Amino acid sequence: MSEIETESQETTLWSGSVSHWHYAGKWLAVILLLGALAATFFIPFSEDPTIVWSIRGGLALVALVMYIWIDLDRRSHKYTVTNKRVSVEYGIISKTSNELRIQDIRSINLTTKGLAGLAGIGRVEFSTAAKDDADVIFWNTPGAEKVRDMVRGLQG
Repeated sequence: MSEIETESQETTLWSGSVSHWHYAGKWLAVILLLGALAATFFIPFSEDPTIVWSIRGGLALVALVMYIWIDLDRRSHKYTVTNKRVSVEYGIISKTSNELRIQDIRSINLTTKGLAGLAGIGRVEFSTAAKDDADVIFWNTPGAEKVRDMVRGLQG
């Protein structure tokens, strides 16, 4: 390959989604629901078996719905950094995307808060000179500082 062809190829350097830590409360609820479900098998009930199985079914259903909600919400956010651009894509069925060329990025802002910040999770905002607000935002991103530094390195 010639040097021009090599430079024109776009390669993905990083791809990610919302951190699982963003859903910590919901994951805890799923675990507690499954624990309550498991406990129903060890507690003797003098009630009608139909009621007991209804309770078990309800606990299992709520846990399953929460799990599916977390999974769909995570899949609906896709963040990508290539050697030429940063992009964010939202949606499962109907998709919305926004991207910026690396050379057009004028500022990169990183926000970390509380325990999530200590775990390296944060919001990375990429802006151009064209707008006052951020053009592309990676919300609740794991390794947020590394992502910021990677894009900063691509600019130089």
